[in-house]
Amino acid sequence: MRINLGVGGLAIVAMLVHIIIDVTARHLFNIAVQGTLEIVSFYYMVGLVYLAIPLVQARDDHIFVELFTVNTSPKRQDVMDAVIRVFSAALLLLFAWVTVQEALHQTSIGAVVEAGTDTVPVWPTRWLIPLSMVSTAILCLWQSAYLFRHAGERRESQGEEHTYG
Repeated sequence: MRINLGVGGLAIVAMLVHIIIDVTARHLFNIAVQGTLEIVSFYYMVGLVYLAIPLVQARDDHIFVELFTVNTSPKRQDVMDAVIRVFSAALLLLFAWVTVQEALHQTSIGAVVEAGTDTVPVWPTRWLIPLSMVSTAILCLWQSAYLFRHAGERRESQGEEHTYG
């Protein structure tokens, strides 16, 4: 997950530098850096969004709604969380399968977008989506296995803090 965090951090810095250069060039020299909008939209933003999903899952920072489970025992909550993670993993793997099909198609046609008088290839970023889905599914399965094995232990001994392994 540190790789995702590092790549995401680099993407933010690269996007910042790219936009600053584009804005500075426009205002000082009346020259636009071609492809800035397309590169920001199809590379930096896609990377930031999809690389963050496994990171959020690893940190257990997704939103939990405990409306119906707030009064259940920690063990029962952990078992329900584990079951939900198994279902989430199955859904994520389905998403991964669909997005791999799209990534294969985009790769085979060499998908590009027009950027002024040039084109920017966008097919490489299509592979970030299935990568994100598969890595998040693996995390969900690992977390569910941990929850099944240690149901109730972590909340009773560590309060509400979520830690795995």
